Amino acid sequence: MISSIRHEMKSARIAVVLLVFSLLSFGQDNAIPRSYPIIVRTFPHDPAAFTQGLLYYNGLLYESTGLVGHSTLRGVDPADGRVIKSVSVPDLFAEGLARMGLTLVQLSWQEKTALIYTLPELKQTGFFTYSGEGWGLTSDSSSFIMSNGSDTLYQRSKQFVLQKKIPVTFNDKPVKNLNELEYVNGTVYANVWYNSAIMAIRYRTGKVQRVIDCSELVSKAQTRGADDVLNGIAYNPDKGTFFVTGKNWPVMFEVKW
Repeated sequence: MISSIRHEMKSARIAVVLLVFSLLSFGQDNAIPRSYPIIVRTFPHDPAAFTQGLLYYNGLLYESTGLVGHSTLRGVDPADGRVIKSVSVPDLFAEGLARMGLTLVQLSWQEKTALIYTLPELKQTGFFTYSGEGWGLTSDSSSFIMSNGSDTLYQRSKQFVLQKKIPVTFNDKPVKNLNELEYVNGTVYANVWYNSAIMAIRYRTGKVQRVIDCSELVSKAQTRGADDVLNGIAYNPDKGTFFVTGKNWPVMFEVKW
């Protein structure tokens, strides 16, 4: 039922989302630079994985997948995309994922619960609670950074207490539908729901500094359904590259930008 409701909500809002971003003009008419990812390699991704959160740590990719009855937390080998460990999350619509030390925290969409797991065992040890919806999650090692589909990033303590709200703007206009997040050296890279661009946001100010146009990746992924959108960003500090994928995509890309 929840997945059906979300699908209807997405269908109803897609036109509005696309209109907003056409008005923002992610192009050459403004001072904000636009770049394109350079594909380093392509490897398989589980096409049944409704990707909600993605991160890289200690040689493995960790992925949160959604939909009620299908949500999981899994460890993925970045060499070949093979799922080497998977934990079912049967009672939640899982969302974003972040690491804090030797723990992972996995959001839920509307259940107001964030599950806590150990690394590398992926054993659930507890949970946090929060108000509102959960979409994307990342961390800067001292605090969590969360999105909820609005135009705001939410800084939370290690105990998940709300500390600060950071409005995100593109040329002084709000950027709504912020989704999956990845923090790297003062920049938050954000997927925007139903958009093929990744926003590079200066975390301190909330201002978009760069637009990364991933339309080529979307085209190469040969997506099948309307909900199979770009979603999933993970930074690999070992190589200075990023892993990028989407919901139900059959492939994942390692890229530079």
